[in-house]
Amino acid sequence: MFQSLPRDFAYAVRMLLKSPGVTLAAVVSLTLAIGANTLIFSAFNSVLLTPLPYADPDRLVLLWGSGAAGHSRDQVSFTDAEDFRRSRSLEGLAVFKGWMPALTGSGEPERIPAAQVGDGFFEVLKARPLLGRTFLPEEQQDGKDFVVVLTHGLWQRRFGGDPKIVGRTLTLNGRVYTVVGVMPPELSSLPAPRLLEKSAELYRPIAERYDDKERASRHLRALARLAPGATIEQAQGEVAAIAFRLARQFPEANAARGAYVVSLREDVVGPVRPALVILLGAVASLLLIACANIGNLLLARATSREREVAIRATLGATRGRIAGQFLLESLVLSLTGGALGLAFAVWGRRLLMAFGSGLLPAGRGFVVDGRVLAFTAGVSVLASLLFGIAPALRAIRAALSRSLKDGSQGSGEGPDRGRLRSLLVVGEIAMALVLVACAGLLIRSVTRLIAVDPGFEPAGRLTLKVWLPSSRYPTGAAQTAFYDRVLAGVQSMPGVAAAGLVSTLPLDDFDRVSIRPEGIAIPKGQEPDVDRYIVTPDYLAAMGIPLVAGRGFTAGDRASTSQVALVSETMARQLWPGRNVLGRRLQVPDGTPQPPWRTVVGIVKDVKQYALDRTNTPQMYLPQAQFPTNYMTLVVHARGGDPAALAGPVQTAIHTLDPDQAVFDVQPMAEVLLGSIALRRFAMILLGTFAGLALVLAAVGIYGVMAYSVIRRTREVGVRMVLGAQRNDVLLLILGRGLMLAGIGMAIGLVSALGATRLMSALLFQVSPTDPFTFAAITVLLGTVALTACYLPASRVLELDPLTALRCE
Repeated sequence: MFQSLPRDFAYAVRMLLKSPGVTLAAVVSLTLAIGANTLIFSAFNSVLLTPLPYADPDRLVLLWGSGAAGHSRDQVSFTDAEDFRRSRSLEGLAVFKGWMPALTGSGEPERIPAAQVGDGFFEVLKARPLLGRTFLPEEQQDGKDFVVVLTHGLWQRRFGGDPKIVGRTLTLNGRVYTVVGVMPPELSSLPAPRLLEKSAELYRPIAERYDDKERASRHLRALARLAPGATIEQAQGEVAAIAFRLARQFPEANAARGAYVVSLREDVVGPVRPALVILLGAVASLLLIACANIGNLLLARATSREREVAIRATLGATRGRIAGQFLLESLVLSLTGGALGLAFAVWGRRLLMAFGSGLLPAGRGFVVDGRVLAFTAGVSVLASLLFGIAPALRAIRAALSRSLKDGSQGSGEGPDRGRLRSLLVVGEIAMALVLVACAGLLIRSVTRLIAVDPGFEPAGRLTLKVWLPSSRYPTGAAQTAFYDRVLAGVQSMPGVAAAGLVSTLPLDDFDRVSIRPEGIAIPKGQEPDVDRYIVTPDYLAAMGIPLVAGRGFTAGDRASTSQVALVSETMARQLWPGRNVLGRRLQVPDGTPQPPWRTVVGIVKDVKQYALDRTNTPQMYLPQAQFPTNYMTLVVHARGGDPAALAGPVQTAIHTLDPDQAVFDVQPMAEVLLGSIALRRFAMILLGTFAGLALVLAAVGIYGVMAYSVIRRTREVGVRMVLGAQRNDVLLLILGRGLMLAGIGMAIGLVSALGATRLMSALLFQVSPTDPFTFAAITVLLGTVALTACYLPASRVLELDPLTALRCE
């Protein structure tokens, strides 16, 4: 058997080359279908199947704080984290927070995404350095914390993999730090963008210690490891009990404050799991549609080879041998399509990484590894069986005597043969309709999201971030002076309509604080939380945020003048319903025992801070001169033209004032807005592409069946015409069968889609999973495609000569 395999393989290739049209159509279909499956599975594998690069990763958990509303992913205070360490279900806990230092002194100034980590952070991860060491306990003290650990990526990228990097000094934010270690490649960053604003490329000690007076200072994340034998449920119960005790013991800081435990892996992959599962299901359906199409092609080809099969059987070939030859031809087709599909996936990976990599956990993207190769090979073999078994069975069941006697195709196809081809077409149409329905719902969702009013004007705005190191700008007056010089230089540039600074850019980050409004009885510890924006006077104009009532900030709102604030419409409505808001006073925490009272001087329109599909939150604005901060985002409104064209001149102006100032995250505000719906856009584009391919394949399938039917029924058509049948009547007769198949497929598809679309509810916005408009539109679309695919081959009967038709066989 195996000795004849090379000969059988060569024969299979020759037979495929004898039908170049069928072979090319099959290979192209398989390339697209298997390539799409490989591409999506590579992401699915990297995110959902590959464990995090730590020892016992399933035991790693995060502790998040929560308010009265429940799970809100609040940060925790250092003192609360110390209390959570007492949970017997946890064998280790460490805090961490984001940091964005400017690296200077070696090459161009650069902002490095980093993390400040507490004592035991690397021990919780059980992560060992590649070079040097991690932090010592005594380095978690202020003044002894000027040490850093580099990731492997930063070590290679910025320092060329210098083996003598340990002991070398770096200048970060104007201060000198000593490199004490380098982490291995697999620990290139913290595991998810959700943990930090950016994936950390270096670490430093957090060096923070607080007493009970600082319990309300919630600015840290907490990472922990479950004790052996402990479960997340047990840890959750103990942490919740500790949080309840703290709320009673410290009501001013912890009233209505809870905590919850979540798996690190779930926190990492949770947001992208629904989209990846839906996309994997979509490409699996696409593969089935392709297999059904190819199966129909090969069934038609097998029918034309009945005489060949009969001769081989007469010469002694067994049924197994004949079936094996047909399956081998299918395998050759499938492996060819699989190899090309793998190449297509590698090419597509490069295209999609630029668009989708930011949506996937850090270090996890479209990776082609051994598991992906095995998947591609398995899918290729499975596909060959799916579309190859039916032609193989058809070959071995060929009636030898009839084939030898007739030596032709016959005047019609058997009922079982036509039934199988019809079932394949019905299945194609049903699956295509499901995919088109899912894509249609996503398209409507994204369209409605884009139409949401964000409260500002994104067009024509350039944004870029500046973080002043406290070592060089230690006071609020120094920070304000620098920002004033930056704004003066930028606002004088040609093409700049307005420029302003903000501490928290909408749809990019958040800063929530608890405030105390005057005259409203609120228990200690239950003060309302609001989003805080620290801005310069021209920020509202630069961002296009309308002033609803009162006045905005002016250059006269300085540290020495009356303290003022602006509030959003939602904040005004929630705190002072039905009352005049202007002139009201409130206190904002500023690190002092008794913050000053601020007077509300204006009301501004709400902006979308967290996402376009989130409800508006209470928001408050403070003048930068009265509440200085060293971290700001510059917003520049370009007067016509492309705002990105201002990026170079604006950065030059900043570097002229401070050559060591590293500007980062330079991007138009329109891109920030689109980035907030990136996951939905990513899923929409891919699902829409797959649905389009499915629609084309389904149309080709209907066309193929109808074309084959017309050929098989040519003699019948001739007889009907000779007996007086009108051409249009014959056309309708042939069209009827194709439209009946399309109708059955669409009916099955609609019922299936009603169930399938419910699985993607998390990705929809203001669109029901059973949206009647979408379902009506896709029904019309698919019906039109089906009618066109049926009509084109059926219309050939209008050109037939009856006598020629009678002589066709």
